[in-house]
Amino acid sequence: MFYKRIELRPKIQGIQIDSQMQKLFWHFLYALDCNGQILKYYKVIQEENVVLYATAPKEDSLDEKYDSVYVREDREKISELFSICVKDCGKDLGSNEYCECEKRGAMEMRTFFQDADSPFTCCDCGNPVALYELPKPRGAEDFLCVRLWRQDYCAIDLLWGNSFDDRYAGRQCTEPDSPLSRQGRIIAQYVADGLGYPVYYHLVCGSGEEGQTHACPVCGQKMRRRKMGENEIDVCDECKLSYDAN
Repeated sequence: MFYKRIELRPKIQGIQIDSQMQKLFWHFLYALDCNGQILKYYKVIQEENVVLYATAPKEDSLDEKYDSVYVREDREKISELFSICVKDCGKDLGSNEYCECEKRGAMEMRTFFQDADSPFTCCDCGNPVALYELPKPRGAEDFLCVRLWRQDYCAIDLLWGNSFDDRYAGRQCTEPDSPLSRQGRIIAQYVADGLGYPVYYHLVCGSGEEGQTHACPVCGQKMRRRKMGENEIDVCDECKLSYDAN
């Protein structure tokens, strides 16, 4: 994760920052977030000039080549009045490295309540994959549907973890036909269709006997164990589901 300082330097002397401009700045950040170019922690600060502070998954995440239609529109509107100057503030040493694999054999889709990273993980290196490097879900111009799914999942996972509604929240995360799982599996399949390799949807499962491979909860077949970075997961190649290995 990289910290970015985006300074907006006025092209017109004495320009006034009104409420409409402030909305544009926030919408620009929101569009970057929906496209996976920045993560959920961002701010608009009035210094000598207006400065946008954000965290990005990779060092080059703010390059224009990754812009969605919405990011490009906002960038063009801002550029009419301001020069956009991006400065790297440094790297968060406690954050995850992002995938740099030239080729990937498969990905897993998973998240949890405190997660700010992309929900797609490379099964080869075990690191998250930047959203903007992936094909967009069918009919979408950015990854808003992924952002909303992750938001829902994190809220339900927190509810389950705090045991306020154990039965309902637990079912959302553990059963393949729950509304949350169905939504996630559709997104995973859309992304997989554009990639040409499998994207497994992760389900939470209680611990079993160590070394024992899970059975798929949909087709009932024994799952296949495979490496994911330094860890192992059980996957069903037919149903595109995964569990953590026992």
